[in-house]
Amino acid sequence: MRFRWKLLILLLSIAMVPIMTGRVFSLHALRKLGDTLVAQSRDNRIAYMKNHLRLLVDSYSSVLWAGREHMEMALKYQAREVEYVLAGDPLASNRVYFAEDFDKDKHLPDDMIPSSVHLRALAEDKMEFLNVSYFTQVFKLVPGVEKKDVNEDIKRLSALTPIYRDVARRFPDLIIWQYTSLENGLQSIYPGHGGIPKKWDHRKQAWYTEALQSDRKAPPWSEPYVDPETRQLVIAATLPVKRRTGEIAGVTALISPLSHLLERKLLVKNVPSETRSFMCYLDDVPKTDHKNMVIVASDEYTDIKHRSWITPRKTEWLTSSNVEQLQAMISDLEIGHTNIRRMPYRGHDSLWAYGKLGFKGFLVLITPYEEILKPANQAKEYIQARINRMVNIIWYLMSGMIVFVFILAMAFSRTVTKPIQALSDGAKSLLKGNFNARVAIRSRDEFGEMGRLFNTLGPQLQEHYQWGHSMELAKEVQQNLLPASDPLIEGLDIAGKSIYCDKTGGDYYDFLEIGQPDMGKITVVVGDVSDHGIPSALLMTTARALIRQRYSMSGNISQIVSDVNRQLTKDVQESGQFMTLFYSEIDARGKNMKWIRSGHDPALLYDQHTETFDELAGTGIPLGVSESTIYEANYRKLAAGQIIVIGTDGIWETRNATGEMFGKENLKKIVRDQAKAPATEIVATVIDKIEIFRRPYEKEDDITLVVIKIEQL
Repeated sequence: MRFRWKLLILLLSIAMVPIMTGRVFSLHALRKLGDTLVAQSRDNRIAYMKNHLRLLVDSYSSVLWAGREHMEMALKYQAREVEYVLAGDPLASNRVYFAEDFDKDKHLPDDMIPSSVHLRALAEDKMEFLNVSYFTQVFKLVPGVEKKDVNEDIKRLSALTPIYRDVARRFPDLIIWQYTSLENGLQSIYPGHGGIPKKWDHRKQAWYTEALQSDRKAPPWSEPYVDPETRQLVIAATLPVKRRTGEIAGVTALISPLSHLLERKLLVKNVPSETRSFMCYLDDVPKTDHKNMVIVASDEYTDIKHRSWITPRKTEWLTSSNVEQLQAMISDLEIGHTNIRRMPYRGHDSLWAYGKLGFKGFLVLITPYEEILKPANQAKEYIQARINRMVNIIWYLMSGMIVFVFILAMAFSRTVTKPIQALSDGAKSLLKGNFNARVAIRSRDEFGEMGRLFNTLGPQLQEHYQWGHSMELAKEVQQNLLPASDPLIEGLDIAGKSIYCDKTGGDYYDFLEIGQPDMGKITVVVGDVSDHGIPSALLMTTARALIRQRYSMSGNISQIVSDVNRQLTKDVQESGQFMTLFYSEIDARGKNMKWIRSGHDPALLYDQHTETFDELAGTGIPLGVSESTIYEANYRKLAAGQIIVIGTDGIWETRNATGEMFGKENLKKIVRDQAKAPATEIVATVIDKIEIFRRPYEKEDDITLVVIKIEQL
């Protein structure tokens, strides 16, 4: 066997054995680590979802309970007004409408319009809009009652229309009908419409008879029943009303559809897309001695972004194949206990969250486990894909190593030119980006020294390359932490920008919107970490996370900043670093502003009407200095046309070629000259002026600027 082949075999053995050994152990460790991370992710996801669903059920119950209390107050108000008009004298003859007028299509109110709230269920799952009048009520006489016998009550009740309208305006989505039904067979219905069945007798309805038996201490809530006018499933809140003599005159009621009662953003926005939602009540199962849950309303949908509650057409039981867990759940519901249980639903392993509602029912949320574990399963697939990719890369490296060793062995077989050829081949590999390129020159002469120096070049180049790549990645990550765009808040024109003197920096600004954009409220935060570069960027990232985490909880701005300082001081007290902060809450509708200045330069407030600048000052040391510091908020009224400017010292401390600083007066002049321009244009102009001022020198500090213009609402 020739020497070159022996050398090739030897080099291949030296190169491949460690690679193969490392491949086996590293892949095993990676798979074990991946399995551990996935298992932890699944456990954390399940625990989070249990707590989240339990909290959601409790919160939703509280929302419905508050809605119930408001409706009961409205009902008591309506009952009081009904008794007042029944005790008064009949009004002068006014135009009144009866149900039969609508059927004959004569002298109908001019304001009859199709109502999106009053939907009538038709055959084949179709719906139609009822025509109603919100400016009149309609009277219905039960069969056998003559108009002349109840004419005085008709005149009295005709005065209720403004009362009805006032109550309906307060609950536009929860009330579809308002009744005042008397014992003499007269019924007042609002809003006016013609969809009342001819044989309808309110005195035979369960909600009416139950109301007459109540003690008026609390409005009784009926069991769900089918509304004869819309054929929807509804629930009634009722109270008896009396005449001046003290005798029972009848019942007044508010009718609410379950479809509207349960269609709440709190529920729709906070459950996973595959979660099924049910409103149920307990009832005895026919021909058995145990109870089960009857579905009153269920969440059906075709598009997860547009869900709505529908009512079942026939009695439907909410069941599970795990009878033991189902009975335990029913026992919890009987005592009004909120809980979480795991049992199948329609063949899928699911998590059941349930609790008592305020309307004689229970809320049940069922989420498939496969939906809960979807992020963990996706993570597992991702990890497996990365491992497979690594395996492929190792194979490629092994193949490349074989080729490289073959070339190297051939080079060693040469006589005079083999060291030079080896160095040449290695240099070519480095030029191609192969930092693992090595040469094997074992002589102790100049060629050997060159070979040893060459072999140290690849790792150094790779280290520099990785450092540069890491810095670019750090820059990208930090830039992504800053707001991606300026917020759109009604009544405010806001713009902000940060420019770092290094790839990373310590300046920070953020916009934290309060409620919906049309509320005109926002929190604006601007911070400046001492020094700049990687340490400052890390502290800035930590501060941002603490601010956002504390902001998501309750508390005023003084509590928020004090809590953030307390935690940040614990993190940086040994490093000697600190951070100045200007934390503000702006209310465009209320025309006011609250702020805390934690060692930061005061913000500037420019008034276009007076053409004057004020400083938004205040006391407070920088964050990270003293753990016990309590920050106090400052307050100021605002007016349309005012401009708030918040920046960091990198703006006014920028120096030009002569050593002169840019200064705050230059900043004020730009704001004054550009006062009519949009906020984004003001920010851009300031940045451009600073760039022109400092050239040809490089930036020495980070620059951050936020401009808020108060507009007329």
